Amino acid sequence: MKIYLLVFGLIICLSGFSAAPMALTEYSLVETKTEKGLVSCALCNSIISDIFLGFENGQTDEEISAGIGQRCETLNLYNYKVCYGTAFIAMPTIRYIYSLGVVEGNICGMLLQTGNCGFSDPGLLEWSVTPSSIPKPPITEPALPPDGSPTLKVLHLSDIHWDPEYLEGSNAVCGDPLCCRASSGEIVNDTDAAGYWGDRRGCDLPWRTIESAVSHMAQQHSDAAYIIWTGDLTPHDTWSTDKDENLMIIDRLMTLMQQYFPEVPLYPTLGNHESHPVNTFAPPEITDVDFNTAWLYDEADRQWARWLPAEVSSTIRYGGFYTALAQPGLRIVSMNMNYCYIFNYWTYYKSQDPASILTWLNQVLEDAELAGEKVHILSHIPPGNGDCWTIFSREFAKIINRFESTVAAQFYGHTHNDEYKIFYDFVELDRAVNVAFVAPSLTTSSDLNPGYRTYTIDGPRPGSTWAVLDHSTWIMNLTVANAQDPSINPVWFELYQAKRDYALTDLNPRSMDVFYQRLVTDDALFQIYFEHYYKMADERLEEGCDAECRTKLLCFIVTTDPLDQSRCQNIRRQLLSQHPEF
Repeated sequence: MKIYLLVFGLIICLSGFSAAPMALTEYSLVETKTEKGLVSCALCNSIISDIFLGFENGQTDEEISAGIGQRCETLNLYNYKVCYGTAFIAMPTIRYIYSLGVVEGNICGMLLQTGNCGFSDPGLLEWSVTPSSIPKPPITEPALPPDGSPTLKVLHLSDIHWDPEYLEGSNAVCGDPLCCRASSGEIVNDTDAAGYWGDRRGCDLPWRTIESAVSHMAQQHSDAAYIIWTGDLTPHDTWSTDKDENLMIIDRLMTLMQQYFPEVPLYPTLGNHESHPVNTFAPPEITDVDFNTAWLYDEADRQWARWLPAEVSSTIRYGGFYTALAQPGLRIVSMNMNYCYIFNYWTYYKSQDPASILTWLNQVLEDAELAGEKVHILSHIPPGNGDCWTIFSREFAKIINRFESTVAAQFYGHTHNDEYKIFYDFVELDRAVNVAFVAPSLTTSSDLNPGYRTYTIDGPRPGSTWAVLDHSTWIMNLTVANAQDPSINPVWFELYQAKRDYALTDLNPRSMDVFYQRLVTDDALFQIYFEHYYKMADERLEEGCDAECRTKLLCFIVTTDPLDQSRCQNIRRQLLSQHPEF
């Protein structure tokens, strides 16, 4: 059993498979310091020590990776191909970071940040962003726009995960982190065959489904003022990625969007899957061409120049982030939150404000406040997510708190689910100050229907709040689409509208906090939210949502620092008082 856990822990440490962060997050939200957590810490520290000992003893990357692959296959976790390939791709980067003097004893404390692992040198990890020297202006509740005021429609697309190797009829239940490929093994039952338009059983999307989605968007939302694109374009084959394929995928998808929306501005961000090895985003001071991220940032700058002004090039090439004026009075800030990702190995080398991105954000917001601009922040990984480093999340929340009157809204992806997050004041702890809207994925990975979002934004007018007034989620029912003749295009339809289906008067922070409180106490309302969260995917709805599931979903909404679980504990107590059977 110990060997099983050891190898399983190693796979979590090395892979960054899409399921791993969620598994850790789901556990950490509802558990405290238990024997399970302590065992995980001990195993993680043992694994890291063994890898570094292999480096010291002169073992090659191939030898270390082969050992991982063999044990993995013996224990039937994943096959040799997946385990060896994932480890072998990652090992040169891990070895290089080790050579730079990474503090070994801090790695597991960061990787399992909510598992109560210790740190060999906590002081080395602690840091803060210098706050704005300008006093925070008085807070005034934003007024709803007068009837008849102009609005903007904004299209939000996230987590496409195109798989160029997707093959209709291939094995959709292969046991790998990604199936539905010619290499996915033999089909045992006819029901295991991958569908024509995609498959929810651990598969990413074929090109035809992506083109169907974008074609539908162009017809249904031709009036979009601009598009938000929050990253993750490449598939989940983390054991076989390479730069050339990633670059090809980025180019094909960017060209597709430009083809269908030739006149619509697009504001992109980088997902954790765009890099190679997956999740690796080195700080700018790493100049070694074999290990830095310049190749990706340079390509992003080249691709994004289709829509962005030339002056943003310097920060994109420096650290993969930028700011641009979307409308007079409305500024877009695109963050590279991969710098907070605990599955980014470079986080263990430098966790203190990598690329000075939070210092930069603080200055951009200060300048926007002085200029009377409102700001929309967009990125891939939501801050406060269980896989975003706690100190980074905490410092980000402080900046949002200071500039709550300037930041009109935030937009993220990464989780693949349809959800949102509330930021609260640091003094008046129950006062909601900001809302982050997390869009559903287009990919089917994680047992989901394909989906995307649109927003109605307070439009250009004197005194505009530029706030999100409403949002809608659109999906395609994959079961229905795959059951009909392939020559028939799938139907994309509006799943819900937030104001109408959740009985909201508006979507400002206070109203979204009231909505959250209703979700805790109102079983029927939570069921609706649960169905939307999983985009009506049959398998997920059949599973239902027990106490642990409900706690996880609600906890995400109110957590902006992974180590602050106080609101999550309150949720659990409330649910237990309402439902003793839990």
